[in-house]
Amino acid sequence: MKCEEAEELISALADNELSDRERSSIEGHLRDCPRCQRAYEWHQSLNSELRAVSASMVAPIDLRQRIVSDQRTMPKEAESSNGRSKLIPRSQPFLRPAFASAVLVILLISIFFLMRRPSQPISLTALQIRAKIDEGEISLQEATNTDKLHDWLRRAVDGKFGPLGYDFSPLGVKPIGGTVREVEGRQILVAVFRGNGLSITCFTFLGTEEDAPKNATVFFDPQTRIRFYSFSRNGLNAVLHREGNVICILVSNMPPEELLSLVKTSSPHNHRQGPTA
Repeated sequence: MKCEEAEELISALADNELSDRERSSIEGHLRDCPRCQRAYEWHQSLNSELRAVSASMVAPIDLRQRIVSDQRTMPKEAESSNGRSKLIPRSQPFLRPAFASAVLVILLISIFFLMRRPSQPISLTALQIRAKIDEGEISLQEATNTDKLHDWLRRAVDGKFGPLGYDFSPLGVKPIGGTVREVEGRQILVAVFRGNGLSITCFTFLGTEEDAPKNATVFFDPQTRIRFYSFSRNGLNAVLHREGNVICILVSNMPPEELLSLVKTSSPHNHRQGPTA
């Protein structure tokens, strides 16, 4: 057997894809050809490294299948004249260790980008925080006075911003506590109010209206020139609006229409506006 013929069988031998006759033939050649023997050993080493990298990563089965089937990360191999796939181009029959490293880097980068998921809007994260508070997974700093609660939250962020001055007392809803959460490097002030079977959670943070969900229903108030974004998930209703660079989200078990009306009529911005001509 010539080296050119062995070249087409080496990778298949390392992958245990040869028939008994082919295996016997190539093994006889390897015993007599140090150059081809080194190429075979390199293939075995590469396979071992790839298996080690794969074993060290926790990736779902469907993700692995996506990587293998994606032609961008696993290009289709050229076929030799006898129909057997070849990993090594004829113009460069034996790969160097640098190429092995490149293969590993490509696989790592591919897995990283395929596993990345677009981050959800912070407004939807607020709904998740509310659900965890309801389930007792997030503890609160107890407070029964609205002013004291707002002062504590404001001091928690060094006075950079603070909760808006909503007044829920006409509903018989009183503060029970608050907390400060951090989401993707952004601090969120959380104030919780309950009473008369109602539960209202106020989220305040620095942001823009881009923080609203893309599918939110938008209501524009021509008097205050404020856009209100209404959205719901898993039985919780929410309304987001912006005042300057501060975003406020009210989350409640109230019906969406009633919550929107509450936000619009009790908005601190609304009370600051004078009569329009």
